[in-house]
Amino acid sequence: MVERVRDYFILIGHAWICPDCRQRLLAEPETIIVGHKLSDEERACILVLTDESFGTMMTLATATGITVEDVHMAVDHPRSRLRHLGVYRRR
Repeated sequence: MVERVRDYFILIGHAWICPDCRQRLLAEPETIIVGHKLSDEERACILVLTDESFGTMMTLATATGITVEDVHMAVDHPRSRLRHLGVYRRR
């Protein structure tokens, strides 16, 4: 069985590769994280991210409390590239 990648990693990975979504995440984090399964710690980290947090992968790892290897994995994960943040499919 394949382990599910945490929503937190997907948010961070997509924000790294998509400047438009990064700006939306930084400008309106409460709106963007709606519907994502995040712990209180993860939510708190997202709320204090700044543009400088995305300067390097090492800086991003420090700001988000995850390892550089996890940042690489999040950026390379197919779900990080699948859909922009804050976009939901109609059912």
